[in-house]
Amino acid sequence: MRISALYVYPVKGCRACPVEEAATGPLGLDDDRRFAFVDADGLAFTQRDRPLLATVVPRLEPTALRMDLGGLAGVLVPLSSFTQPMSVDVWGKRVPGHAAPLIPEADDYLGASVRLVMLDGAAQRSFADSRPVLITTSAMLGRLGLPAVGMERFRPNVVLEGDGKWQTLRGERVVLEYSKPCGRCEVTTIDQASGVRQGPEPLRTLNERFDGNFGDYYEIVRPGRLRRGEELLAA
Repeated sequence: MRISALYVYPVKGCRACPVEEAATGPLGLDDDRRFAFVDADGLAFTQRDRPLLATVVPRLEPTALRMDLGGLAGVLVPLSSFTQPMSVDVWGKRVPGHAAPLIPEADDYLGASVRLVMLDGAAQRSFADSRPVLITTSAMLGRLGLPAVGMERFRPNVVLEGDGKWQTLRGERVVLEYSKPCGRCEVTTIDQASGVRQGPEPLRTLNERFDGNFGDYYEIVRPGRLRRGEELLAA
């Protein structure tokens, strides 16, 4: 199976960043879900709460996080400014992090009082909802039979050409172990370019024909690097 696309999501809930290659570790792909917008109680925002997160385009630089807020404003947050310890609630699990000072432009754009938090370097998990790596395939999308719905709706880390369900995937340096299917939610109904809900699809079809699932979660059992175009061997 060839890797046709690789994505990381530096800020939880925000726009995907396509990459040509990525290092992997116990927390998944490097730079994936390492930041999150949270409320005053530390609850992580997602597109379920704030669909406009889909239009926030992050770019992680060596010393700062840059964000384009839907083309209306841009902010640059130095990594050195994440100094206030703050625990982030991700589906009831507390994940340690450090908050930056308030960002008025983000409050205005998202229509809520938010704090931006960076993952603590000693954290045992990222700000991802579930397992470290989400894999989808081109065949899954084809079986869905909804031409207006693209792969971006499902926010995968790895997209493979072909079809199958595999317990183990081996790359040149990486070994991935199957964990569980990915149950989908209303985020799949949000257009990732505009942040606008598009109606019942694809969630309706997923629930009717695929038990509400699309894609599979994997754990990293041997860290290394993944690259676009690489062949993964199944076991």
